[in-house]
Amino acid sequence: MNPYAPPTAPTEHRPAPGEQISPERRAEIQRQLKRLNTMSFAFGLPGLVLQSIGRTTENVLLSAGGAVLFIIALVNYAKMRGRNGALGLLGLFTCVGLAILYFLPKLCLNCQAKHPYRAKQCERCGAPLGS
Repeated sequence: MNPYAPPTAPTEHRPAPGEQISPERRAEIQRQLKRLNTMSFAFGLPGLVLQSIGRTTENVLLSAGGAVLFIIALVNYAKMRGRNGALGLLGLFTCVGLAILYFLPKLCLNCQAKHPYRAKQCERCGAPLGS
């Protein structure tokens, strides 16, 4: 990358403030959020259960397997909230990692605008936000 090269226009269209997304794009984002939410639950609940069983029975393999599943769940959860999937490594801290991810501001999947953790819809483009 040449630091002296003139800036290039972004390849992805970012809506201007107040510009609403199309119904098709809204439906696409809702499908993506639903898939990420489903994947988060599908990996997270078994991960927590396996970690609990592994810790009570002192079985390191069950506990480690549960931790891996929980990290995968938090990767999906971070993506659902518009964040980098690498934040899923907070799953190493189990429920504390989940709480940290929950209270981080959400980023819109459409325009990358930052929103409080309780927001349900992007104020800039009207796109739905992850839960």
